[in-house]
Amino acid sequence: MMPSLSRFHVLRVLQLANCSGLDNNHFKDICKLYLLKFLRLQGLKVTKLPESIGKLESLETLEIRSVDDESVIMLPLSFGKLGKLVWFHAERVELPEGVSLENMKSLRELVGIRPTLHAVTEIGKLGELKALEIAIKEEPESRTGNWKELLHTCLQMCSSTLQVLVLRIPLHSLYSLNFMAHVPSGLWTYMCSGYFDELPRWMDPSLSCLTVLSIRLLNVHVQPEHLDKLAELPSLRFLRIQVLGLPLQQEKLVIHSSPSAFPCLTDLQILCQLMFLKFQPGAMPKLGRLYLCFDARRTNEHFRTNNFNYGYENLPSLRHVVIVLNIIALNWAEHTEAQNAIRKTINDHPNHPSLNFSY
Repeated sequence: MMPSLSRFHVLRVLQLANCSGLDNNHFKDICKLYLLKFLRLQGLKVTKLPESIGKLESLETLEIRSVDDESVIMLPLSFGKLGKLVWFHAERVELPEGVSLENMKSLRELVGIRPTLHAVTEIGKLGELKALEIAIKEEPESRTGNWKELLHTCLQMCSSTLQVLVLRIPLHSLYSLNFMAHVPSGLWTYMCSGYFDELPRWMDPSLSCLTVLSIRLLNVHVQPEHLDKLAELPSLRFLRIQVLGLPLQQEKLVIHSSPSAFPCLTDLQILCQLMFLKFQPGAMPKLGRLYLCFDARRTNEHFRTNNFNYGYENLPSLRHVVIVLNIIALNWAEHTEAQNAIRKTINDHPNHPSLNFSY
């Protein structure tokens, strides 16, 4: 049993979580919470929000998460009237045709609206939007249209003030994202679960504010010139590069140094089966966290040594190291030998960084 919402005239914060017994009827009086600023609905069997939600004139934060991972919650036509809304996070919600967002001038973060042509067109009208997360789900084109065209349209319309862009694309989708010709120039964070067949050409020094970058490459050998290009990003602090598909082994990777190379980088993750890595003096002077993957057996077979001394001493700020070893191809003796060799090189570092192994 839940008391009528109409009783709580001065309520500012309402959070309903894991209340699977509640349905659409329980929210018919939500419009009477005129002072409500924060509303979180989580784990509810709700398929649509009441039309009266547009009367919540003071609402600044709205979060909607359904109990069913496959269900879609329909936003009401009055959603566009939430003129003071600043923060909207949701999972699988849909914007109905006819809703306009151009009056939501306070909206800064938008997460979870299903990308349809109408939705991305309206998102493009949010001139003050700072953070946008879009989840692409492969569906019949009659529902959402071609997702590549939708994504291209959305990026073209996004305001230059956009600072955070997160693109979630199905992991099994192997469609190239090379059609993305550009991203908003003022980005601080770019994270994408889709794949590029080559390093995107728009990654250049013009992205002067970019501090967080996470990309996936398909069938690409990471070359020193790739890192040289990324090193030109003047504000980059976090870099994650994941390589999938063939070739599975990254045979040799030398990280060159220059006076301006990765001046701010503090966290580096290279997710591919490395066989040889070399940090040269002066490279990444502020790097504190390092995450690497190694194919120990292939390293030993190719270079006839199990020496993992790859220049860690040239990273003066190193404090934390995580090493992923490919143990499928190793017997226990080889596994222990590789661990000991890596541990010795890390222990010899003057900072004595912490070392964790992952498998």
